[in-house]
Amino acid sequence: MRVAALLLVALAGGCGPSVPPVQWTCDFDASVARPLSDPDAQADDAGRLPPGDCQNTCGTPATSCTRITLDSGVPGAICPVCTF
Repeated sequence: MRVAALLLVALAGGCGPSVPPVQWTCDFDASVARPLSDPDAQADDAGRLPPGDCQNTCGTPATSCTRITLDSGVPGAICPVCTF
């Protein structure tokens, strides 16, 4: 009986509706400054941080950001505002 129930659940799982992937849009015209998640993160010559540091600081969909120093003197990043 348990095997039949598990089989039924396993088969039914493939028949349900699928969720479409989230389509994020990131806009630098509506950017925000945030403290760096890793204050030791190194930017390139143009001030761009690596994608992983941008995702950790700005949020998962952001893969591009620029290193700055916030008014408080804390290292930060200019992050795009991302919506879906």
